[in-house]
Amino acid sequence: MKKLYTISLLLLSGLIAFAQNYTDGIFVLNEGMAGTDGASVSFIKNNIVTNDIYSTANDNAALGNTGQSFSIHGDYAYIVLNMSNKIEVVNKYTLVHVASIETGLNNPRYMAFSNGKGFVTNWGNGGITDGYIAVLNLENNTVESNIAVTQGPERIQEINGTLYTAQQGGFGYGNTVTVIDPVALTVSGSVTVGYVPNSMFVKDGFLYVLCGGSPSWSGAETFGSLSKIDLTTNTIVSTTDFPEQHPANLRAGNGNDVYYTIDADIYKTDITATTLPQAPIASLPVVGSYGVYGMDFIDDVLYVADAVNYTSPGHVYLYDGNGVAITDYTVGVIPNGFYKSASEVLATPNPVTALKITVAPNPTADVFYINANAAASIKMYNVQGRLVKDETYTANGIAVRDLTAGVYFVEITTGQTKNVQRLIVK
Repeated sequence: MKKLYTISLLLLSGLIAFAQNYTDGIFVLNEGMAGTDGASVSFIKNNIVTNDIYSTANDNAALGNTGQSFSIHGDYAYIVLNMSNKIEVVNKYTLVHVASIETGLNNPRYMAFSNGKGFVTNWGNGGITDGYIAVLNLENNTVESNIAVTQGPERIQEINGTLYTAQQGGFGYGNTVTVIDPVALTVSGSVTVGYVPNSMFVKDGFLYVLCGGSPSWSGAETFGSLSKIDLTTNTIVSTTDFPEQHPANLRAGNGNDVYYTIDADIYKTDITATTLPQAPIASLPVVGSYGVYGMDFIDDVLYVADAVNYTSPGHVYLYDGNGVAITDYTVGVIPNGFYKSASEVLATPNPVTALKITVAPNPTADVFYINANAAASIKMYNVQGRLVKDETYTANGIAVRDLTAGVYFVEITTGQTKNVQRLIVK
């Protein structure tokens, strides 16, 4: 029994036996040089950075042109490739390719999820009437409809069953936040904010939207502002102006802490403060022409991206919540975002009970059955980590006659318990 128990725990600790498992760390999305298939993903864990992990997981395949954003939902990660006009759907643990969405996207930017669907902002051609939200069917990974919005939809966030989209303006200068009903698939309102809303977060029933302002080279320069929107009425209750400054990268910290950047400087303030801080808590030691290119606050650590010269490998700097430097890494070309990976969730709180669940017959060429005495859901993965079946278990068993012969891993979920069994399909 002890030997059986050890084997079971090994299976539970890593669902995919022959694929690298990226858990309990931080994904870094690197844009790559525009016009090339140089987008890549790096992974930071235990003070070690591993670069180009998508390519490693997929037989050296290229990810695509201009990695824009990275979202995790359910068992999958969705990587938006802006200039490739596609979304790569991958296993969130292994980054093994699952599907590519290449139809219905035009200049895609960011993604959110609501009502069982995916919603992707698209600039179109960047004109006043070209912007839209592509609605994704997550079951078959296709664009099933569009929601027309104003120019240049950028960041999108789901809040209590409603979607909020920052209209940055595409190749112009937008100044609204669009409110979208994800059930009716319609625009239900908008809120006028400052020009070029570039980042936002929600706290205590309010949406905070940071606007960078129109740049000086536009010929009609405006400066930054922070708008506080009451989500019960979708109206602005206060605005803080940034005199002669263009802030970006608004991020929530612990408690009332808020972080943002101006050029190469990182600032920290209290969300309830009525005045802005005069001095930054940190500044990048090596700076590209843009300054801070991306930033996030994850598990008490500030992750800050420097694109350097936009052609060489970029840098990532880590700081604590007070701006004290922790370490730095070299990553891919033009790092722009940070995303917390999934935790290792395959362990079961009751492994002794889990050991009682078996699949039979094994091997099989037709159908297999389980001996669970409770409602169960079944997921099957091949040895590359691709999900090949996702079904609710019934008395008819699970048919596998459509699968290629080989080794598979069957994840059985009953209540709060997960159990993984190895199955051979003949």
